[in-house]
Amino acid sequence: MNGWQSVVNGILNLLYPSLPLCSLCAQPVRYVAQGAGEKGGTVPLCAVCKEQFAFILDNICKLCGRPWIADTVCEDCARRTERYIHYSRSAVRYNEAMKGLLAQYKYRGDRKLADVMVSLLLRAWRLHYAGMKVDCLTYIPLHEARLLERTFNQAQEMACLLAHEVGVPLYGLLERKKATEKQSKQDRTSRLNALQNVFHFSPEEAFMLPDCPVIVLIDDVYTTGATLAEAGRAIKEGIPQANVYGLTVAR
Repeated sequence: MNGWQSVVNGILNLLYPSLPLCSLCAQPVRYVAQGAGEKGGTVPLCAVCKEQFAFILDNICKLCGRPWIADTVCEDCARRTERYIHYSRSAVRYNEAMKGLLAQYKYRGDRKLADVMVSLLLRAWRLHYAGMKVDCLTYIPLHEARLLERTFNQAQEMACLLAHEVGVPLYGLLERKKATEKQSKQDRTSRLNALQNVFHFSPEEAFMLPDCPVIVLIDDVYTTGATLAEAGRAIKEGIPQANVYGLTVAR
């Protein structure tokens, strides 16, 4: 921030002492995004930062939720022979701005961004899942070595905040038994191979679910869909009658 911006912000703070600051750039803002705050509040975003998000709306693949011709199936989904996720939806496109924010959140531990991420998830939830009877949320687990490295699991944190917002219980239904290389460093084929049998169903909390539960699986990014598919396979291995859906911040 240069000296002139500091002077302007100082004047604005004097004139409008209650004006919130943007959650991303700390500029005073008048627009407050609908979303999840630390205790159920809202997330302030300035117009400039809000424009970084390329929201995914109605022209999407029926299965994976990628931007596509409405009410049709994309070529990637058409090639899949096994389906463990009923369908998946995402809030925004994984553009350069979103890539940077997610890296700042999960790799550099800037956990104040959790509220921003959950506000995006909540937007997608209201579009696609608000009218559905969902029995629980769950999340993509980290391997214990990766958890020690990062100190927190971003998918678990987002799922916990979202569960509080939408009033749906959160259960840990999966364990990650095998460490894998960071997916951002792998091509599509390598990702698919590396994720085979990486997740195992964890039954400790599953007894609280009904016989045919509707489960929404939370993660940060949908790329090839391999992570959600493998996690869905593990859940259905433990609960064959489960209906598993996906919800991610970015696609």
